[in-house]
Amino acid sequence: MIYDGNFVGFVLKHPPWRRNHTIMLRTRPPYRVAEIIHGPLDGGEPPGFAHELKRAMFGEVLSMGLPSMTGFLVASLYELINMFWLAKIGPAPVAAVTMCVTFIWVLSFPNMVVGTGSVAIISRRFGEGDLPRTEQAIKSTFLLKFGCGFLLGLLGMLILPTALRIMGASPEVQHQGLIYGGVQLGILGFAMTGYSVYTALRSIGKPREALWIQVISTVINCILDPLLIFGWGPFPELGILGASIATACAHTSVVIMGCLVLERPKCPVRVRWFRAPQPALFEMRQMFRIGFPAGINALSFSLAMSLAVKFVANYGTVMVALYGMSTKVLHFGVMAVVGLGLGTGALIGQFLGSRELHKAWLAGVLSIRLAFWIMVGFTGVLLLGAPLIVRMFFSDPSMQEPGVTILRIVALSLPFIGLHIGAETAFEGAGQNMPPMILSLVHSWFMVVPFMYIMGTVLEWGPYAVMAGYALAHVIGGIAALWLFRRGSWLKHEV
Repeated sequence: MIYDGNFVGFVLKHPPWRRNHTIMLRTRPPYRVAEIIHGPLDGGEPPGFAHELKRAMFGEVLSMGLPSMTGFLVASLYELINMFWLAKIGPAPVAAVTMCVTFIWVLSFPNMVVGTGSVAIISRRFGEGDLPRTEQAIKSTFLLKFGCGFLLGLLGMLILPTALRIMGASPEVQHQGLIYGGVQLGILGFAMTGYSVYTALRSIGKPREALWIQVISTVINCILDPLLIFGWGPFPELGILGASIATACAHTSVVIMGCLVLERPKCPVRVRWFRAPQPALFEMRQMFRIGFPAGINALSFSLAMSLAVKFVANYGTVMVALYGMSTKVLHFGVMAVVGLGLGTGALIGQFLGSRELHKAWLAGVLSIRLAFWIMVGFTGVLLLGAPLIVRMFFSDPSMQEPGVTILRIVALSLPFIGLHIGAETAFEGAGQNMPPMILSLVHSWFMVVPFMYIMGTVLEWGPYAVMAGYALAHVIGGIAALWLFRRGSWLKHEV
């Protein structure tokens, strides 16, 4: 590991005549990238200029990324709280939510398609200063997301029972999963549109408004959760159904608040929902075209994670519950980096739209650095605090040791997951999603699934080996994503 203020990365040892090919994340771009940029980072200015630019860009990245990161941390905190309350009922509800969420991820991959395409289009149009087309893109995104979510929710209700059986759910887990999943699929249109509220606000330079909407909706969720799960006060005791209803209320509130904020006269792009310009079919097609590789990426990864759950389910409901707890805890850190990346992705799109390629490169580099070091810190917290974290969720002494071991194993992959997410941010902001899609397909089906299957099932090394395979695959995937970013092809992509 090397960090000297100019780069952070992993150096591959080469003979002296090939050391210029080491894989490092420098602020000064590789020669081929400098040729693309033809700007302040190609080595032609006074020494202080690049330093001042880096300082200014670091502030830009923080101003866009921190509110988004904080918002996703808040949302992830709710997921942990939700899992905490459900764990008080027993391992079956935790396993049911784990399997339902995995299934909904697979089903709702169009959310990633439209979402990724909308980030590129909205931020580019705003960066170009074309406010009417920015407004039109926002309207098109909302309509497309809600329509897709509504139809996918209906489809999901039909196939959820079969999906739970395929993933290896026990009869009790199947029953709980149908209760929880039924409500979530019923409001899937609102859930998918809610993500576009955050996308639109970040893309027009209002990440703080997106943060406050996330905070308010999360508070609503956290208050309703125990009231409806345990029947406190005048509320009925609904168990896992109460948790699902609380989440549904939060998703709906996000859409309502988002529409009101975007319609305010003070909004940089005022969206007048029932006036011209109307949503455009060509904008929707363009979103699908740009975001389709990212959707395949998300679908591929979700299917791979479904298989991962099945591998873990071979060891019983308790192991599924511990795996679900571990992934939710990791998800807290992952979503922080995703939030940072979404804010930075919108910033990169704006810079590319205004043809400031050197700033787009710097924003990408600084975003990856922040993602990496955030994940390093979070890994340290998990390694040290694993016993306390497991005890917070499960009081059964027999679940302590395996829970701690599983959590520590998967935590080791987090810094490399940060590299992977940070690198993909640049491609998503540029609207060039084919290279990350190819990498994700290779990562999911030639690394994650085979490593988990071989180490756990073929070699019969047990559930810990399954988790070790998961971690090893993410280490390799992170290094590969960093190499892909440094090639710089995303800087030349046009939308």
